[in-house]
Amino acid sequence: MTAFLNDTIFGVKISTWLIIAGCVLAVLGVLYLIFFKKANAWIKKHKEIVLYLVFGVLTTLVNYLVFYPLVNIPGMQDNVSWWTLVVNVIAWVAAVAFAYVTNKFFVFQSKDKSGKTVFREIVSFVGARVASLLIEEAILALFVTLLHFNENLIKLIASVGTVIINYFFSKFVIFRKKKNS
Repeated sequence: MTAFLNDTIFGVKISTWLIIAGCVLAVLGVLYLIFFKKANAWIKKHKEIVLYLVFGVLTTLVNYLVFYPLVNIPGMQDNVSWWTLVVNVIAWVAAVAFAYVTNKFFVFQSKDKSGKTVFREIVSFVGARVASLLIEEAILALFVTLLHFNENLIKLIASVGTVIINYFFSKFVIFRKKKNS
C-alpha cells in the first residue's frame, strides 16, 4: 500500500492527492453547512443524480479496493501490462455487483421485484457494464500496454468516462420508468 501512496500523478505523490481531496471535501462540508437550506433544496431537486454520484463514488471505491492491491502484488510488476487487464476484470465484477444493488434500490428506486423484471434489469445492467468495461479495457490496453503510461492515472481517467456512460445506460435503458397509460 505504501508503494501505491508513493506513486505520483502529474509529479505529485498519491498520498498528497488524497490529502488535497480530504481538504476539498472538508471545504465542501463547511460550505454545505453555511448554505444548508439552499444545499438541501438543490439536493432534493437533483436527488437521483446526487445519489448516483454518491453510489458511483462508492462503486469506484469498491473497484479500486479490489484493483490496487491485486495490481501491486509483489512480483507482478514485471507482468504489469497483461496483469493490469486481468485485475481490472476482477475489480469490475465486484463493482458491478455492488452497483446493480445500489442503483436498483437506492438511485433509480426500481420497485418491481418480479423475476422477469429483475432478470431483464440484470441482463441489461451487466450488458451495459460490459460495454463500458470494453471501453475501459481498450483505454488501458492502449495507454498502459502500448504507450506505457502510468496504470493508476489511466485507470482513474477511464473510470470518469465509464461513470458518465453508465449513468445514461441506467437512467434511460435499464431502470427507465414506465409511462402511465
